[in-house]
Amino acid sequence: MEGMGDTRYAVVAKDLIAAIAEGRYPVGTLLPTELELCELYDVSRHTVRAAITQLQTQGLVSRRKRVGTRVEASSPRGGYSQSLATVADLAHLAETQVRDIQDVRHFVMDIAEARRLGLVPGEHYFCVSSVRVDQQNALAPLCWTDVYAQQAYAEVIELARQQPGELIASLIEQHFSRHIDVVDQQVRAVLLSPAMAKSLKAEAGTPGLKILRQYRDDEGEVMVVSETIHPDDRFTLVTQMKRERA
Repeated sequence: MEGMGDTRYAVVAKDLIAAIAEGRYPVGTLLPTELELCELYDVSRHTVRAAITQLQTQGLVSRRKRVGTRVEASSPRGGYSQSLATVADLAHLAETQVRDIQDVRHFVMDIAEARRLGLVPGEHYFCVSSVRVDQQNALAPLCWTDVYAQQAYAEVIELARQQPGELIASLIEQHFSRHIDVVDQQVRAVLLSPAMAKSLKAEAGTPGLKILRQYRDDEGEVMVVSETIHPDDRFTLVTQMKRERA
């Protein structure tokens, strides 16, 4: 592959951008699947996903569950706008992973935890704690995730066991006729505790990435909160600034 000064996903992204501009992948058609792109470029699925995210943030493609990656434009949009993963992106990512539930607890939210998570103190909630692994590499868990939701949605716990590749937030949407309009995301660096490192088969005290996501409905109410910790070598969060036209 050319462009050895670039990261591998950037090289793949550049080649796909050129292919779209040249009409090899016309607007309205689907790109090859992730596995096909892995074979084509001889890279991992992680690299392919990062490359596709680059295209998506430029407005070139969109991704839909059980449909694929559709070409939306032949040239990038202009602009400066900060782009993060869409709800569809999060659901798409979850499909490639398997949830292994470690614990479920039911509790009344205290003030300190409510403030940290953006939830309501004194309300009844449940928390599903799980390890997520890539189906191609079960020996290196991708993350530990705690998902918080109101007790009224507790029946999704069994659904989460039955559908390990589905986001719990998506299950709540499907079974309670709710709609996730926006996801607020906070990211910070952490050090893996001994217990967390053991669960993730990593070394205690090494860097990790903690991501807090608040899933909000059309009125801004928080429906679900997830708190995820990734070992630093198993996840890359890609954002991009785009210049907006005057």
